[in-house]
Amino acid sequence: MSRDAGVGAVHRPTTTRGGIARMGSAAGVDSLDPARTYYIWVALLQRMLSRTPMAYPSGPGPTARVPVPDLLSVEPETEDRRTWTLRLRQGVTYDDGTEVTAEHLRHAIERTFDPEVTGGLRTIHALLPGTAGYLGPAHGEHLDCLRVEDPHTLTVTLAAPFADFPHVLAQPALAPVPPERDSGGGYEVSPAWTGPYRVTEHVPGERLALRRNPGWDGDTDPIRPALLDGVDVTMGLGHREVDEAVLRGHLDLSVEGRGVQLSTQADMEGDQSLMDLVDNPATGFLQFVSIHPFVEPFDCVHVRRAVHHAVDRVDLQRARGGPDLGGDIATQLFPPTLPAHRPWARYGTGPDLRGDLEAARAELARSRHRGPLRGRIAAQQGKFHEVAESLAASVARVGIELEVVDLDIATYFSRGVGSPATLRERGLGLAVTDWGADYPTEHGFLTPLVDGRMIRPDAGNWNLPELDDPEIHTLVDQAVAGEGEESLTAWRQVEQLVMEQAVLLPVVHDRTVHVRGPRLRNVYVHPAFGLYDVHALAMEE
Repeated sequence: MSRDAGVGAVHRPTTTRGGIARMGSAAGVDSLDPARTYYIWVALLQRMLSRTPMAYPSGPGPTARVPVPDLLSVEPETEDRRTWTLRLRQGVTYDDGTEVTAEHLRHAIERTFDPEVTGGLRTIHALLPGTAGYLGPAHGEHLDCLRVEDPHTLTVTLAAPFADFPHVLAQPALAPVPPERDSGGGYEVSPAWTGPYRVTEHVPGERLALRRNPGWDGDTDPIRPALLDGVDVTMGLGHREVDEAVLRGHLDLSVEGRGVQLSTQADMEGDQSLMDLVDNPATGFLQFVSIHPFVEPFDCVHVRRAVHHAVDRVDLQRARGGPDLGGDIATQLFPPTLPAHRPWARYGTGPDLRGDLEAARAELARSRHRGPLRGRIAAQQGKFHEVAESLAASVARVGIELEVVDLDIATYFSRGVGSPATLRERGLGLAVTDWGADYPTEHGFLTPLVDGRMIRPDAGNWNLPELDDPEIHTLVDQAVAGEGEESLTAWRQVEQLVMEQAVLLPVVHDRTVHVRGPRLRNVYVHPAFGLYDVHALAMEE
C-alpha cells in the first residue's frame, strides 16, 4: 500500500464479489428520496440505489467527469441544445419487477415541483418553461415541455439552449418514479429502487443498511460493478470518532468524506503504516466563508472588504490542514479543476499572505459603521471551527470582534447556514462552509452560490449571502448561451462581480485527507465528486 494509491488510479483492483463494507458518518442522510437528496455523499450512496438517465462512469481518470448513458440507451439527442430526446433502455426494472418507462421519468421531474418534495437539487427548475404556479402531478396535470412519445421515449423542451443538460440528467432528482408508488413527502420511506442495492434498514441519524436489489439486472447497467453484498452505515458519530474507527479497522471508511481532523493528522504523522492508508486528492471543492449583507455590520461593503484584506491566509490554510494536506491558498472562486480558473486576487494579501492591514483599515474608515464592530460567525465542531477561530484572530487585528457559534453538525447545511431564517434569527453575519459543484462545469459550480434565481427561502439554500443581482443573471445567461472562450470570459466576469461585492471569502482550493480501511479493494477517488466512489468498492478476499 502507499499514499495516494487511490488518486488517479484504482487501488487494489479486483472483480471479486462479496462482503459488507462498514462505513461511518457524523451526519445522517438528508433524504433517501432521490429528489430530496443534496449532500454529495448521499448522492454517492444514491448511485448504488437509483439509476438516472445519464451517470458519471466508474473510474479515476478525467473521462469520468463526462456523463454517459445509464438509463438511456444512447446519448440524449439534440440539434439546438434546447429540445432533447431521451430514449430509455428496455428491460430495466425496479425492485418489484415493474419496468421503467418514459412516464416514470416525466413523473420524477414533475414531482420535484410538489411542495411536499422539498430540498434536493433543483437545477432543472430554472431550465423548464411554463412552470409558474405548477405544483406537481398529484392532480393529473403535466408540463407541456415534457412529452411522452412512447413507453421508452421522452422529449424535453427547455426554455433556452443549455449545453450542460446531460450533467443535469445525472442528478439524483432525475431517478424515475412510478406514479403508483409515489407518496409525496413520504416517498423517502420506501422508494422504488433501480440500482443494484436497496435499503433494508434505516433508523434516521443512527444506522442505514443496503443489501442487493433482486430487481437489478447487471446486463442493463454499464456503470455499476456491484461487487459488495451490502453496506452498513453507522451515523451520529463524532468526526474524531469516525477517524479512530477507520484507523483501528472497526470501520472501512468515512462515507461523508470530509477528511480526517487536524488532531487525527497529528497522531498519524510518523506512522508510515497509517500514512499508507491516506489519499490526498485535489477535490475541486472550495473551502470558503460567506459574508451576509443582511446582518450588521456586514451590510456595509467596506466592512466586508476589510475582512477580505485583513485575513491571514497562511493561518487559514493551517486551520484546514496546512499546504500539504489541507489545500492551496485561494484568492479566487473557480477551482483549478475548471477551465475558468485563473490566478488573480481582488484583495490585498500582503507580501507574506498574512493580510494587508493598512488596506483593511482604509476600508473601515469609509464605512458608515463606527466604534467597535462585532459579529457572529457560524461553524461546526472540527475544521470549520478552526477556520472560524483563525478568521476571528485575523480581523481582530483591525478592530472587528467575531464570536464563533457552533451549529448542529447533522443539520448544518439544511436548517443551519442553509436556512435564511436561521442566519437572521441568530445574527450570523458570516458562515464557514465548503462547496463542491453540483456537476463539474462552471455552471454547476458557481450558479448555486451566486445566482439569485436559485435562492431557496426556506432551507437548503446555498446562495448564503442571497445575492440577487440582475447584472450577474445576465452574465450567467450569456455564459450558458456562449461557447469556448466567449463562455469562459462571461464566467470570469461573474466571478469578478461577486468578488467586488465581497460576499464570498475563498479560503483554500481543497485537498482532503481521505483514509481507506485496509480491507477495502477497488478504491479510487472519483474525479467528478472528490470522494471515494462507494458503489465500486470491493472487500478483501
